Amino acid sequence: MDCILSHFSIEELSLLAAVLVFFLLELYYWLFVFGRVGLRKLRLQSMTEQQAPVSIIIAVRNEYEALQKNLSLILEQDYPEFEVIVVNDCSEDDTEILLATMQQKYPNLVLRAIEKNGSTRHNKKMALGIGIKAARYELVLFTDADCYPSGSQWLRMMQRYFTDKKELVLGYTKLTDTPKWIRADYFMQSLHYLGKALRGKAYMGLNSNLAYRRDLFFDNKGFDLRVTENLREDIVLVNKIATRKNTGVALGAGSTTISTLRYSSKKWKRRRIKELHSLDITGRGPHYPALTEAIVRLLFFAILAISALVFVTNNIVLLSLLFVFVMRFVLQIIVWKRSQKRLGERRLIPMLWIWDFVSPIYYIYLIFSAKIKRTPKTW
Repeated sequence: MDCILSHFSIEELSLLAAVLVFFLLELYYWLFVFGRVGLRKLRLQSMTEQQAPVSIIIAVRNEYEALQKNLSLILEQDYPEFEVIVVNDCSEDDTEILLATMQQKYPNLVLRAIEKNGSTRHNKKMALGIGIKAARYELVLFTDADCYPSGSQWLRMMQRYFTDKKELVLGYTKLTDTPKWIRADYFMQSLHYLGKALRGKAYMGLNSNLAYRRDLFFDNKGFDLRVTENLREDIVLVNKIATRKNTGVALGAGSTTISTLRYSSKKWKRRRIKELHSLDITGRGPHYPALTEAIVRLLFFAILAISALVFVTNNIVLLSLLFVFVMRFVLQIIVWKRSQKRLGERRLIPMLWIWDFVSPIYYIYLIFSAKIKRTPKTW
């Protein structure tokens, strides 16, 4: 060993040690964070067990077309007892007429309305709060008007993750009518926050597919008063109510919702910055849980590239570096394929491989953008 090491300078040995350290850190993330989603053994309650009643809550504003396409799929879930509460928040289109018509066909459709008041400003959390207070049942499940369930078993699949200890369930929403790079970015973001939740460190959840017990909401005094239209109430709430033991993650294509909302690059950037602003207020200082992984990945690529240039004439070292890169790539493919299957995604791997190199830079760019630019006010 001493004879081998003597062939390298201190600087070269330090460089190789750095490759090893960052490779091990990468293995940690792919096995114990991202890998939790695709590799973790599922433990579920039996589908044949008695199902507790559920209140599904949807807040809408000017969502006529989306409701016309998606609401009936939610109302026709294969489940013994549930209600769907739609809170119409000052819609100016024909949403009110559509909902009234559908209520005649579906007795489990419950309507609430917020009247427009020029002197009062409010955001989505107000509509959701009204829906939660109107709910008849202890389990409340949230989705958006632009989303539809992956099948008739969606409600049943989400409910299966509630146990005596699990009071909060995070689900996955698949993006469809959106550029592949955005889908890849969203998929990797989801692997991170769902993987963290499976490790007992939940920091994020989205109202497009999210469920919890009403008592958990009220016991924690509801939505944070600091949440405005510039922030996401769902992310802030999950940070507030999630603990190491009370959070479950719904893994299975049947528990997925599918969003028909189309994102442009500009709109996606606004959404991501809004999420970062929301995470900002959940800790004592800036709180970006995915930043460490992004920096580790960026440094891993940089050190691997520098090492290849330094040892360009050393075939043994070059082969070792190639082996490290290939090992990581094979692990990625396994995690991506298994995770795609569990979350109902398809055909993302080529873009995921490209985005693997780009996303750390993009994420750091988003953080800088969030620091210098406020998020446009949206509902």
